Amino acid sequence: MGNRGQKRAETIDEFPADKRTCSSLEFRPSSSVSPIETTPSTSTNQTHDHEMETSSSASGSAHTDEDKDSAYGSCDSDEMGDTEHRKNRHAILEYQRQRLSADQVKFKRVLTVLSGENDESAQQEALRELCEILSFCTDSSLSSLMANSLSPVLIKLAGHESNPEIMLLSIRALTYLCDTHPRSSGFIIRYNGIPVLCQRLLSIEYVDVAEQCLQALEKISREQPLACLQSGAIMAVLTYIDFFSTSIQRVALSTVVNICEKLPSEGFSPFMDAVPILCQLLQYEDNKLVEHVATCLIKIAERVHESPEMLDELSKHGLIHQVAHLIDLNSKTTLSHSVDTGLIGLLVKLASGSMIAVRTLFDLNISSILKDILSTYDLSHGVTSPRAVGQNDQAHEVLKLLTQLLPVVARNPEVPLAEEKAAFLLNNHDLLQKFGNDLLQVLIQVVDSGVDLYICYGCLCVIDKLIYYINSDALLELLKHANISRFLAGVFTRKDRHVIMLALNISDTILQKTNDVFVDPFVKEGVLFAIDALIVPEKGSNFMFSMFNDIQLSNDPSRKRCLCYSFDNRKSSSASESLNCKLENDCLQTLARRIRTNYFDKNASTSANGTTDILEKLKSLSAELASMMTRSMAEEEYDHVLHQIMSHLNGSDVISTFEFVESGITESLCNYLSSGECCRRVSDTNGSKSQLCVAERRLKTFGGLFWSNFSLSEFISKLQSGLSSVEDFPVVVNSVSKHRNSYATVPYRHSTTYPCLKVLFGKEEGESTLTDYSGDVQSVDPLSDFDAIEKFLWPKVCSESNKDDENGSVTSPNNVGPTSAESSSRNEFASDSMDHDQTVIEKDSSISTEHPQSSRNDGHLSFYLDGKQIDRELTLYQAVIRHHKAQYDSITHAALWNQTHKITYKKTSIFEKISSPDFGCHASWPSALKKLPFTEIGSAVEKSTPCYNILFLLRILEAVYRFRFHIMSHEKMHAFAQGRFSDLDGVRVTDEGVLGILKNEFVNSRLTEKLEQQMRDPLAVSTGGMPSWCTQLMATCPFLFSFEARCKYFRLAAFGKPQGQPRISSGSDSSIQNDSPMPRKKFLVYRHQILESAAKMMDLHASQKVVLEVKYDEEVGTGLGPTLEFFTLVSDEFQKPGLGMWRGDNLLDSKIVGSLFGLFPGPWSPSVSISNDIEFSEVKRKFVLLGQIVAKALHDGRVLDLPLSRAFYKLILGQELTLYDVQSFDPVLGKTLIEFQALVERKKYLESIGETSVGNLDPCYRETKVNDLHLDFTLPGYPDYVLASGPDREMVNAANLEYYVELVVDATISSGISRQMDAFKSGFNQVFPIDNLKIFTDEELERLLCGESETWNSNQLSDLIKFDHGYTASSPPILHFLEIIQELDHEQQKAFIKFVTGSPRLPLGGLASLNPKLTIVRKHCDKVVDADLPSVMTCANYLKLPPYSSKETMKEKLLYAITEGQGSFHLS
Repeated sequence: MGNRGQKRAETIDEFPADKRTCSSLEFRPSSSVSPIETTPSTSTNQTHDHEMETSSSASGSAHTDEDKDSAYGSCDSDEMGDTEHRKNRHAILEYQRQRLSADQVKFKRVLTVLSGENDESAQQEALRELCEILSFCTDSSLSSLMANSLSPVLIKLAGHESNPEIMLLSIRALTYLCDTHPRSSGFIIRYNGIPVLCQRLLSIEYVDVAEQCLQALEKISREQPLACLQSGAIMAVLTYIDFFSTSIQRVALSTVVNICEKLPSEGFSPFMDAVPILCQLLQYEDNKLVEHVATCLIKIAERVHESPEMLDELSKHGLIHQVAHLIDLNSKTTLSHSVDTGLIGLLVKLASGSMIAVRTLFDLNISSILKDILSTYDLSHGVTSPRAVGQNDQAHEVLKLLTQLLPVVARNPEVPLAEEKAAFLLNNHDLLQKFGNDLLQVLIQVVDSGVDLYICYGCLCVIDKLIYYINSDALLELLKHANISRFLAGVFTRKDRHVIMLALNISDTILQKTNDVFVDPFVKEGVLFAIDALIVPEKGSNFMFSMFNDIQLSNDPSRKRCLCYSFDNRKSSSASESLNCKLENDCLQTLARRIRTNYFDKNASTSANGTTDILEKLKSLSAELASMMTRSMAEEEYDHVLHQIMSHLNGSDVISTFEFVESGITESLCNYLSSGECCRRVSDTNGSKSQLCVAERRLKTFGGLFWSNFSLSEFISKLQSGLSSVEDFPVVVNSVSKHRNSYATVPYRHSTTYPCLKVLFGKEEGESTLTDYSGDVQSVDPLSDFDAIEKFLWPKVCSESNKDDENGSVTSPNNVGPTSAESSSRNEFASDSMDHDQTVIEKDSSISTEHPQSSRNDGHLSFYLDGKQIDRELTLYQAVIRHHKAQYDSITHAALWNQTHKITYKKTSIFEKISSPDFGCHASWPSALKKLPFTEIGSAVEKSTPCYNILFLLRILEAVYRFRFHIMSHEKMHAFAQGRFSDLDGVRVTDEGVLGILKNEFVNSRLTEKLEQQMRDPLAVSTGGMPSWCTQLMATCPFLFSFEARCKYFRLAAFGKPQGQPRISSGSDSSIQNDSPMPRKKFLVYRHQILESAAKMMDLHASQKVVLEVKYDEEVGTGLGPTLEFFTLVSDEFQKPGLGMWRGDNLLDSKIVGSLFGLFPGPWSPSVSISNDIEFSEVKRKFVLLGQIVAKALHDGRVLDLPLSRAFYKLILGQELTLYDVQSFDPVLGKTLIEFQALVERKKYLESIGETSVGNLDPCYRETKVNDLHLDFTLPGYPDYVLASGPDREMVNAANLEYYVELVVDATISSGISRQMDAFKSGFNQVFPIDNLKIFTDEELERLLCGESETWNSNQLSDLIKFDHGYTASSPPILHFLEIIQELDHEQQKAFIKFVTGSPRLPLGGLASLNPKLTIVRKHCDKVVDADLPSVMTCANYLKLPPYSSKETMKEKLLYAITEGQGSFHLS
């Protein structure tokens, strides 16, 4: 019986070639490639091929221009091309005819042999010949007549009982026949071939024959799934599945998947019999196998979900246990997102119709698993798991499951078994209590994170049901740790009536079950106020609940489906259900009145207007502050009111978010700090200066409240809570199905790979100087900016007089070159579509590379959409998106792409130039801080709203925190000037952390999550459709977003959409992570000419969107390790003395320039071109190269070991330096200048109060007269740098000391280094715009560029390192190794990191972010182990460590290797 009953071994080499399991993938170059791996060898080959393809594509994209030219030159010329092409085509056709004729002859000969009464050896030979012919022939070579003739013969031979060789070869031929000629499956069905194959499988006499049967059935099931089902193929392939190898098991299950995809509408038994076996297979370890099984069960559940009996049957056999294990986040089996979501959907279907399933799910504590899944929803910006990608559909399925488990009979009569489920819940209070404890808090967190409306509605539905079922005592216990009052107040700020109805239901249930316990909290948190605003909207709030005036009282027509049906388990709803909302129009007001009457009107403690004493007190203080500003009170009189306000906010009384926002405190403080008018622009010089002096004084007063008296952290927390409650920034999620290519007519005719917008242009009402555009509806490229659209329209609408005006002061759009949008578009559409995707965001202003107030050509025309002027900073797509979002919560395909948008235009008559105020109150105050009350946040935030006011205050406080050192230094100097202390040492500020807060306290988690959701939307990212608030808040309030979110945004803004991201498709769950590599270019570098090689590299490739890789001359290694080392070597070269670049270069005689405080540009006098034999032109070139290197390192994700000073980072970010910044890079000079400035301020103060004695007018610097210091007007440390000349500018004295300080500061941080910084920025901008970095602070930019300064935490080492190939975490050499690296000092740690990775610094995130992971493997030595040295593979972060005999020997060899083994890459 051969191999009967034996499990097929994984290896295939034990059988002869003609008896091995085979498939068309092995034997024939077929165009029909199976997606299933058929043998282990095939799997391996496929993997390698994929790796080679990736490498090839990467390197292929990095070909030089010479390579391309060479490739182009190899093409045939036009002269000889036509003749040669005709000859070749004729030869190919002749060959194909001959081959077809020969194949037909062979088929007939083989058929004759197989049909006759020949001996078995002849039949075997004929079958081998047939397999060979079929493996190489095409569909055209095999006629249906021949396939029909071969099928019965082969089926008959497949049933041969005595010769296994004939059986194997005939079944193999059937497999090839189906592969070559798919219609042959029908012939096999006709001649009862499937029962024969199933019989061979069930008898399983020969394993190789059974395997070939599985291959054949897999091919047949693709074309004939129903026939396979009816012939019992499912049970045939599953009965003995354990006997086969993993790859063959996958083939078997692929057959079952094919059958389950097309299950019939009647009859359950053929596939239900397989459920027990499928449930057992869910326990297997192979992920692919489990995915196939899960897919089968999901399809079966979809087929039987309307039959309670079948659902009960499915719920047996341990299915629910296995599915619950698989969807658990702690499961070791990782499934694809779609299968994961499908399994949750399977539980939904089981719970919808089977009480067995409901009881089992509760017994399994399913709430704990679902809690973990929902927890990742609002934390997904910090989760790298693939489960965090595309979570909306998964969260939706979880909420559908919870809805099925917790039906309320009165509210959900459509839920199957609602009464039985309700009875079960009422009889199992313990299970219900566990459900509530697991889910309530996480559901609240998901809603608070700012999720889309559907998920919010689903979460509230589940909360409503939980509270409905839980009894009073359990409810009080459940709500003890959840601030349900604050949560409900936040829900009431949503505009949708369905959501507000649920909030009312929840409030009603809580008040009913808890007597009067929640009456006061509801009043304090504003729930009662919201209810009153619903009853009488005109009496509503001007702050927190002002949006009740425009609540949607009818179903939104832009939604495809009403929220009432969003968690309905039925597959689809009728058109009437989609249009008809279940809620009555006056249901909100009716329920609100009932709640008010039943619970609040009867309560004596409730005030008539629904407010609290503390709210009334805060309101009165707010009104007092506002009235003082209208009376133009003296500035000192405001201090008392401000202290009273802060005393209440920081007092013992708890102030709710509602009370804080509703009191109007934020509006009064905003008006106070902006001198009575938010963002007022003043053109009068004197008025401007006066206003700014007031603003500066108020900033100091407001900031001074938090230095010692009040908690800044607590105030920020109240602002953040208020912002999360009142903000209503939309997340634009576009559900657009895949489009065909479109054709745009505007701004010029070209094809696009995405849909175009229909636009009708017309003249704006009142426009008389322009003609009306007479064209039809235009198909406009949605990525066009309005400069390009104007260029299209202007020649068609301008009159002759307008054309004459073009010769005047304003340049016509027709006289200038192509717009950036047009030129870039032409480049894009001339290239392939992937290049287009990459460059979209680079030109898109939705992720702007410019400051919002940067200059822009306003053009001739102003554009309007429905009467509202369009911001020319936007693309057309963004403008339409913004317009729609003002009306709807979501944007549908019909509303956006099919609608015709009417855009009107009129001539812009005046280019308004708003004069900037004179910010010159105090030279030592940063102008950025003084300008802050007068800079706008952006048009996405409406002025004078609570949201605007809170953002304004947060900006002020963040600036106070950022400039705390400057403000404190200024205050100390002011105190010294007034004589409050006389020791100059007291001027120095040492404690920068006096405010006692952390930077991340300014991060708003709700806005961060919204930005993360927005960046996950592929359509919004690729077409520039991100809402304007993303761009504007990132430009003006970047501190609101986490560092991780800003890093993602930065990569999108600077480098565009990552390559490899899928195109616009329905339900795409692609992430914006840069998972797909950019094209790569290799570059040859000479170690003895590092800077020269770097300059050449940057000249060639700085502006190209490619990742650079380095190969050293005469060295073997290439890739990641050598590249990282190259950037490190370049960093070292820039620190060498004699370059003339850095401060202190002329004072040190060492190998490198630097200090503990970092590198800062050395000053060069504008009148000097050569100093110390160094030409300034060469210094500028070095700074250009440095800018290129820094930008390229950021672009490629490389780490630089370049100790730049914080002041230099501020200059990179475009921030202004002041006197107080000098001591950050030169403490001695900075301290001296501050003390000199203190003497100047002291002298000014004494003069202002009339103290004009000689002693006061000639102050002493540390007991020495200024005149006796013998200082001349040269820059300290740079005697050749003359600051000023003239008779009274030779020596420094008390009279010109202030002027001297100003000149030194200017030369040190401004005029002396401005040309170097300009050169640096020009080099940087060649790679990407430097303005993209402005969203970071100087500390964050240092982390981004130089990685982590700390190497590792010794407690985490074993978790962050992988041990492999002979080593485990408990191996004695590994234990010695871990002890050794914990004993290394900082410099040795850096040397070790450089030895292993090529760079002495770890990337952002530290050792945990190292990719690939640091791996320690056993090194096998040919000689004595203790004589060998460790070696590395830097590209893979691989350390090959010999198993030394002792710890001491290992430490000696390791230290020798990391110190002496640097500087070359060879084979190890």
